[in-house]
Amino acid sequence: MEVSGPSQPALGVEVPPADPRFVVRLAAVRPEPARDGHPPSPDDLRVILGTATTVPDHGDLTPWRFVVSSGAGRERFARALVAGLREQRTGDLPEAVLAKMASKPFAAPCQVMVVASPDRSSNVEVWEQVASATCTGYALVLAATGLGYGAVWKSAGVLGSRAVRALFRCTPDEQLLGWVNLGTPAPLGRKGLVAGSRVDLEGRVLQIDS
Repeated sequence: MEVSGPSQPALGVEVPPADPRFVVRLAAVRPEPARDGHPPSPDDLRVILGTATTVPDHGDLTPWRFVVSSGAGRERFARALVAGLREQRTGDLPEAVLAKMASKPFAAPCQVMVVASPDRSSNVEVWEQVASATCTGYALVLAATGLGYGAVWKSAGVLGSRAVRALFRCTPDEQLLGWVNLGTPAPLGRKGLVAGSRVDLEGRVLQIDS
């Protein structure tokens, strides 16, 4: 699937007016996808991925790419995760441990893997390119939430394994940053009880104004 970002606005287009509801929406608790729900429609998925490409990108390098897993593709993802676990751990592994790892792709009907793909020939630092790629993961969650889907960023300790990297066709310079589970939203449940709570900023903000 080839995905391009939203077209650039024509000169003279006015900036959208301030909308406090936008900030409220950003700060609200975001639902996760239902395990047995439906994936985003092809059109919605294209919008979600396209919106993710609007993140800050020093040098316009687009140092990222996405891999979409859904349907039977989740079986391949599950097998790669289990193979990666076997790579990293010696000896016999309990069936419960293997089953838990294999279940990860089936927590939602669709996954979008975020791959950092930095250009090492650029004078833009690699860490900055990876940071840009990381931003796309958060943008995916926000865009999906805005379209009414459940979305949550996930990871696993085996993303650096040969089996998992091979499935996602990673080059030596690329890094798997995790994946975003997508699908129709599940009920908020207990998370709804803490809606609006945020980390205390005390001691985390340095003010320099003189």
